[in-house]
Amino acid sequence: MAESAPPALAALDRAWDTARSAAGELGTLRIGYSLSTGAETVPALVDRLIRGNSGLEVGAVPMATPEISPAVADGRIDAGITRGEQPGRGVRRFLLRCERVGVQLAQHHPLAEHPEIEIADAAAYPLRLPDRAANPVIHDQLSALFRDTRPHPRFHTPTVSYDMSQRDLRDGITLAPIGEAAATAQPAGLTWRPLRDAPSLTIHLVLPREQSPLHRRIRAVAKTLAHELHWLPD
Repeated sequence: MAESAPPALAALDRAWDTARSAAGELGTLRIGYSLSTGAETVPALVDRLIRGNSGLEVGAVPMATPEISPAVADGRIDAGITRGEQPGRGVRRFLLRCERVGVQLAQHHPLAEHPEIEIADAAAYPLRLPDRAANPVIHDQLSALFRDTRPHPRFHTPTVSYDMSQRDLRDGITLAPIGEAAATAQPAGLTWRPLRDAPSLTIHLVLPREQSPLHRRIRAVAKTLAHELHWLPD
């Protein structure tokens, strides 16, 4: 079939055949991801990889954010999805998504009636941030939003790294700064509002510095998906 295709398509077919041979006809692509990217971004990418490449299985495993880049670099996983531009040797990072920053809060919270929330208004309430040990990049970026507010906000971190039920927000007082994509699947009783004039958060695809045809294929699929779903600015 490749012989009858235009040269560019034939080359792509050969590259993908090589990639499938490298992974095995029924091989598994191993993707590690930080839990907060699992609400929308990772499922969309995994679905596109599976639907577009018969014979390839995709295994997605939640991991602690600081572990993802080292695991990609030493080959324990094939690719990673992280929030923020996480440091790490032996990897390349590709911007996959930019998203608005807002706060997750109870629907009966006093600020929930506003379509957008001022940063200074949010700072008047207790703010839950991710544990810095679990994700220093995002912790620092979120806390920096409130650096110039007075009085200084009250920060706290949850007892678990990622609580799907968001129990501590149900008090109608606490707010959780978070990216829009992470708040896609809202537990009952909670909502999300954007913070006015806040900079975007980013989600990155992490691949080894030395890339096989399979890695380049992942990159191509991710790039196409980001374009189709308007994950990146035009």
